[in-house]
Amino acid sequence: MVDVVMHPLYLGAARKILQKPVDVWFGQQRTTVTPQIQIGMTQAIQIHPGQGKQPLHRDDTSFLWRHPNYGREARLQIMLAITEFTEATGATRVIPGSHKWDDERCPQPEETVNAEMAAGSALLFIGSTYHGGGTNSIDTPRTGLTMGIDLGCVRQEENQYLSIPFETLKGLPSEVQRLLGWDAGENFMGWVERGGKMLSPHTFLESDDVLKSLGLVG
Repeated sequence: MVDVVMHPLYLGAARKILQKPVDVWFGQQRTTVTPQIQIGMTQAIQIHPGQGKQPLHRDDTSFLWRHPNYGREARLQIMLAITEFTEATGATRVIPGSHKWDDERCPQPEETVNAEMAAGSALLFIGSTYHGGGTNSIDTPRTGLTMGIDLGCVRQEENQYLSIPFETLKGLPSEVQRLLGWDAGENFMGWVERGGKMLSPHTFLESDDVLKSLGLVG
């Protein structure tokens, strides 16, 4: 998953799509704030022989995101094919253009296309796109890895602070640690107060003394 999130075609696309600057007022001063991004969820997904279709859905439903969203997306999802994705194996079904729909339009199976791809290929889609896993009609599982990169101002779908053992976290690259939520951006989301200062939580990963005081290491 480290290799997946650090791939420039995925991480670069996430930054381009999600990190859109926002102009806000602080008193009489007009300020531009660029939101952080974060890893919202990671999963390995298998569709076994005979398993049926997944209901068509939007992944940004986790945030109760409303549509149309006027160009402000909350997630960029990746589906990485570990095995071949075909209609017979249960390839992800996608409705192109559905990110432009409002919340009243119901997705229909006949509107979908199969995201067929060879093992090692990847599908990128924004969180407002209707999609769902297909039906596996062969005798071997269809396997994929999926990850969501989200805006830093929404709650992570998966609780990354508890999902990843702390010693594992300490061994990850600094940028991945920050993407997992151990950071505080320009909009101050996620800061920690210590000594009267608003600090980035990444500070605590850099100091064993601080970690000991928090009871995170012995």
